[in-house]
Amino acid sequence: MAISVDVLTKFVGQKIKDIYGREVGSIVHVYTEIDGTITGIEISYGNSFVTVNPESVKLDGDNIVLLPDWKTDAIKILSYMDKIRRRQKALEELYSKQEITKSMYDDMKRKLDAELLKAKEEQARLKNKLKNRLNEIEDQLAKIDKVTISLKMSYIAGEIPEIAYKNSMEVLRQAKESYTLERDDIKKTLDKLDGLDKEVIDIKPSPSLSAPQEQPAKSDSNKSEVPVPIPVRVINTL
Repeated sequence: MAISVDVLTKFVGQKIKDIYGREVGSIVHVYTEIDGTITGIEISYGNSFVTVNPESVKLDGDNIVLLPDWKTDAIKILSYMDKIRRRQKALEELYSKQEITKSMYDDMKRKLDAELLKAKEEQARLKNKLKNRLNEIEDQLAKIDKVTISLKMSYIAGEIPEIAYKNSMEVLRQAKESYTLERDDIKKTLDKLDGLDKEVIDIKPSPSLSAPQEQPAKSDSNKSEVPVPIPVRVINTL
């Protein structure tokens, strides 16, 4: 459900986190039309500013969180492809019940097939985007593990104080947890996208519109050729 402008403007000037708990910046402005329609949200990322789509934010309790771009795209594509699949199934059902003509069926099927083709192209682009992001996350997780080992060695060797060690370990722990959550989320999304390719619509053969042909009568030649017994009259000769 979309966030209203009245609710969203209350968060202007406040910091915002992503859905994995990482602080990403602050909301500095909300762009709206005269009728109150939100057209964009300006977020500061350090010294950079980015305008994000209103669909990229959602309420999480009393806080507002930001969805990554890939998540927003995935929600749209999965919802759209599911809608196309359901319409295809409904069309096949209507046709199998002879509730629509062949010409109507062909026309509607052609349109749905065209929409599905476009959706599949978007799906392919999204999958590539997710795989690239997955590689970035794996690199970050590997770097976090490397830094963690080095930090522990320095601490054990007495090169850094305990308070500094604990603070750094907490930063690394939170970073690893958030990246792990995003990695698992991406893998689940990829599984859902792959599952769409495996879905097969159960197309029932349409019943013939013509009356069923009568079965030809069996010829006499197909009848049993066992000879019929001839009645014999027995004469008493005694």
